[in-house]
Amino acid sequence: MQYNRLGNTGLLVSQLGFGNMVNFQPEDEEVNVAIIKRAYEAGINFFDTAEFYQHGEAEKQLGRSIKILNIPREKLVITTKVFGNQAPGGLNVNRMCTLSRKHIIEAVNTSLKNLQLDYVDIVYAHQYDCETPIEEIVRGFNTVIEDGKAFYWATSNWNAAQIQEAINYADSHGLIRPIADQGEYHMLERKRFEQEFVGLYEKYNYGTTIYSPLCGGFLTGKYLEGIPENSKCGKDNGWLTKERATNRFLLKYTSNPKCVEGLKQFVGLAKELSVTPAQLALAWTMRNKDIDVAITGARTVAQLEESLGSIELLKKFDKNLDEKLEKVFENAPKQEMDFRTLKPIPNRR
Repeated sequence: MQYNRLGNTGLLVSQLGFGNMVNFQPEDEEVNVAIIKRAYEAGINFFDTAEFYQHGEAEKQLGRSIKILNIPREKLVITTKVFGNQAPGGLNVNRMCTLSRKHIIEAVNTSLKNLQLDYVDIVYAHQYDCETPIEEIVRGFNTVIEDGKAFYWATSNWNAAQIQEAINYADSHGLIRPIADQGEYHMLERKRFEQEFVGLYEKYNYGTTIYSPLCGGFLTGKYLEGIPENSKCGKDNGWLTKERATNRFLLKYTSNPKCVEGLKQFVGLAKELSVTPAQLALAWTMRNKDIDVAITGARTVAQLEESLGSIELLKKFDKNLDEKLEKVFENAPKQEMDFRTLKPIPNRR
């Protein structure tokens, strides 16, 4: 396992991380513990969750697994995300899609209780909050850090201008700035991390902990012939209903003939390489030197084992394979012009 510095910090994180968005059902407890055990044994030290995932049940499951396995806390990088969580029990207007100082602090306290931990390594702002002043957001996360409940704070699904706004406020007031963004990045979603964030990389060495490297399962090829009954788009799983999963992960791509045709080529290329499409998609993601952690999920140990195979595949990547993959979807972001040379600025991949 390779370990990368997360952005401009001293924190070392495994290049492949584990996210437990779908691991929370009580009847799957034994399997979920086994997944965490195998991930840890394989060298994964980065484990990601969120208050939103099944109203905190995913946090609880991760906390129980760590305790059952008796993993030393200092060997793990645990991250969670806050923005709002309407748990069963009635409406709470101050827990609905907000980064108010009140919610940030109370949500972190609840997350720590769920995780059975004294602190998390990183707490993310899960979405940008356009209704709360940036000074309140930045100071809220700084309070959490000053209280010893998190070491760092970060953004998730923020655009470059929103991140710059937070950095500017933090720097001008002597406060701790965010260190990284967690956003969607895969072969069909490239613009933000390959184009929009270039200035953040160059000025701040801003970190990246990306999610959905398999495009919600689309890049595995398993949805080419319909929706498998036992997949997340074919079976309700708590908050992640099959309708929500399908709308979020599939419709955008399955309704696009160019994406479907590209996927068929991609699956064929994986077969030529004697690897699975999932392994090829993950390795492609980690090939980008600006990606510090590629977060993947798994509902079985076998799925995790498949993902781990991408690490060996990554070692075999070369320029020839890069060029073949670029021709599959032909969607590399258009690069800005360098008017000193009158040539496009080289892609950072």
